[in-house]
Amino acid sequence: MLKFLGHAGFMYETKNEMLLMDPWMSKEGAFDSSWYQFPSNHDLGDEIRNEIESTEKEVYIYISHEHKDHFDVPFLKTLNLSKINFITPKFRRDHVAYILNKLNPKSVTTPVDSEVLNVGNMEIRLFLDDQEIVRDSALGLIDKEKDFTFLNLNDCKVYDRVDELKDIFKKFDAFTCQFSGAVFHPVCYDYPEKKYKEISESKVFGKFNSVSNLISKFEPNLYIPAAGPPVFLDPELININFQEVNIFSSPFKFKNYLVENMPELNIEVPLPGSTFNFDNDNNIEINHPFDNVEEQFAKENIKKYAKNYSYIFENRNEQKLVYNPIQIQQRLLKELKSKLENFNIEQNMDVVMQFSIVEIPDSSIFVYFDKKEIKIMDKNQNNSSSTYEISSSAGDIGRLLDGYLNWEDFMLSFRHKLKRTPDIYQVAINGFLTMEKEDVPEFIENLMRLQNQRERITVEAGGVLYSIDKFCPHQGSDLTTHQIEDERYLICPKHRWSFDLENEGKAVGLDATINAVDLDGDGS
Repeated sequence: MLKFLGHAGFMYETKNEMLLMDPWMSKEGAFDSSWYQFPSNHDLGDEIRNEIESTEKEVYIYISHEHKDHFDVPFLKTLNLSKINFITPKFRRDHVAYILNKLNPKSVTTPVDSEVLNVGNMEIRLFLDDQEIVRDSALGLIDKEKDFTFLNLNDCKVYDRVDELKDIFKKFDAFTCQFSGAVFHPVCYDYPEKKYKEISESKVFGKFNSVSNLISKFEPNLYIPAAGPPVFLDPELININFQEVNIFSSPFKFKNYLVENMPELNIEVPLPGSTFNFDNDNNIEINHPFDNVEEQFAKENIKKYAKNYSYIFENRNEQKLVYNPIQIQQRLLKELKSKLENFNIEQNMDVVMQFSIVEIPDSSIFVYFDKKEIKIMDKNQNNSSSTYEISSSAGDIGRLLDGYLNWEDFMLSFRHKLKRTPDIYQVAINGFLTMEKEDVPEFIENLMRLQNQRERITVEAGGVLYSIDKFCPHQGSDLTTHQIEDERYLICPKHRWSFDLENEGKAVGLDATINAVDLDGDGS
């Protein structure tokens, strides 16, 4: 039996084993209480805890990666850990495995990419995406007794490995992957309302198109939309839930899109506690804890939800008051300086980063990447034409510096404002902000390796042959499995970066290129 636990969480049970996947059940949410499960699964968390306590089955918990909406340490600590066998990938940075071992569970297993784990009658494989700016994994499961296959990609974008996965699993009885946005662009950026809506709509339907393309290749018996979106209960963030357009799409919006574009697809929107029973004849019995599933996603439920948890944000705001803005600015300067010392990048970076504390009106921290200088200056002294501005409160930065969350958690908390001039994404800047200082050297090494890769492939668009770099300059995805749009734009399968083949393969709105060469000579 397959059971949905909420957000990206699932549980699969056999006669003798129980496998939980990414159970995020804590009442404190994730990313310093900025994200919350929706619909709420907190009561289900109590049930799961009791079930683990009473079961005689062998209990396994898979943790896909370190994002707190997947790696819920507070919830894991409430379990009878002497019964828990953890499974998590062998990443270069072993943070998840390190924390799990400190919990002193029954066991911790760290398989490498595609390694086969035999768990009773289950055959389990993990598929890793291990880069410095992203670290994630997917899980494929075969129940050999029931001839049942479940592929759980959660957030992991192994879109360039479709043929490999199909070759391994042959069929997919149930398939799940993220369909909604989950990043801080454009949510935290200073855009006019019209542009914000345009970017959001583009991201939404770009994601819908990518996932539907993936579904069409896997041809699952059942698709279960999961892994988001979260909701935001903090009074400072709650308005995000009620924006007319943003990247956090309802599963029913995606379902309607799939019904229109893939009418033969079997799709079921789950609730925490929904169960899926598959028999050997491919019949599926589905049970939900509520008759009206769509009603549970109603916007008015978010307001009630926020009211019930208002005490968390009242306490958090009181804790933020202890931070002195001037002291936090000095501590932040020291932290950014230590990052910059490790930021030995071999490329021209004329952009200047301006990091501001909201409570300090007249000065900011300025980072000059080209000169490797960092200093506090008056805000009006910066005359650079290329800037990346970030601002946040002294309390939120103080909690970051005190270890309540790491840099990536902080960026995902959405408790900051961003502006870039010109409005062009730069991988290096994003990495500088999201990486821990000890991970910066590995990030730079990986970025330089990607930029220096020059293996080439030939693609066709609009009847023209082009030679391009084989690997995407963003995160190294193999562009062999690309899509072509409007007969000129090559779309990366992993994050949908768009490259204009008629403009030398330059990325649209991004500082990157795949160095396209027209092999026909004149583009005709």
